[in-house]
Amino acid sequence: MQRTFLVLFFLISSHVFGQRDLEVRIDDFNNDKIIDTLKTFYEGGSGFGGQYVQIVNGKTNEMFQLTNNGCFCEIKNTMLVSPKLAKKENAPFLEIMKAHILPKKRKHPEGSLNWIIKSAHSNVFLDNNAIFDFIADPQNDWIEGEFEAPDNYYIEIKGDTLRQLYATPYNVPEWLHEKDTKGFLVYYAHNHYRSKTRDSIKLSDSNALYKVFNTSHGVYVQKGNAYKWVFISDIAITGAPSKLRWESIKQTKLFGKYLLVQQNFPLIESSELYVINIETGICGQLKYNAPDFDITIEDLFKDETISNHTKEKQIKHTLKTIFEELEKQYLTKK
Repeated sequence: MQRTFLVLFFLISSHVFGQRDLEVRIDDFNNDKIIDTLKTFYEGGSGFGGQYVQIVNGKTNEMFQLTNNGCFCEIKNTMLVSPKLAKKENAPFLEIMKAHILPKKRKHPEGSLNWIIKSAHSNVFLDNNAIFDFIADPQNDWIEGEFEAPDNYYIEIKGDTLRQLYATPYNVPEWLHEKDTKGFLVYYAHNHYRSKTRDSIKLSDSNALYKVFNTSHGVYVQKGNAYKWVFISDIAITGAPSKLRWESIKQTKLFGKYLLVQQNFPLIESSELYVINIETGICGQLKYNAPDFDITIEDLFKDETISNHTKEKQIKHTLKTIFEELEKQYLTKK
């Protein structure tokens, strides 16, 4: 339901927009001795927006475009490169456009974006399960060494990964399904923090084996000299606030190797509960209706049970039952 609401929010917002910061540059970008035109501008509204870069080939009059336009609820964005723009002869155009619109490049994703990518490939909504609505099974491994706080960057993607991660409420271009279609996965990791000092990373729970830290929209766990990301608020996977300036991670709570994450959506004053096996990484969204937006995990599990409120009845589940059911939901194998 949360994901549906935010898509509708994006569509409604897109009818009220403004264009600004227009810049035009005329130059011979591809060295064919004919002047080309580069135009950059920002376009957006209250819930969405992005930068546009357009180049008109002076010789052929073809127009190429890249944009990072998207919902302010998105911590990542998939940008498509059309087959024509990807041609070798248009490489100079693509490079100048990338320089205007993309952050730094990485060859491989770090831990938090890797969690998003793996979860996007391995998740399922459950129709008839009494305890869980949704399962993500990224099978992510521990990362040895010092913790790497994510920053903004992009990676190149293509094929199945591109098609899996590209999501838009608008029409999908036909050429997206071609085998050689390429794109960029842009990670807006600055949303994890509320300031440049990254003061949003905080210790939220611990026991003899684990230390749990959360950012504004993510959770990672340290064990000895290793760490792993176990949860991210991603609009397409776990849902997210309509604007990422609103923090979504309210609380975490350890129960042995299991972790409960309470995720909040401030605008509509609703919340979700996720249960995670830290060692295997499997993550399940509990089927429950919060009786109060301000309620805490301790309030919900006072007697180590949680109530699932439905129109017909109230069903209680113990933590033991919840953990046992989670172990039956693996989607992939190592």
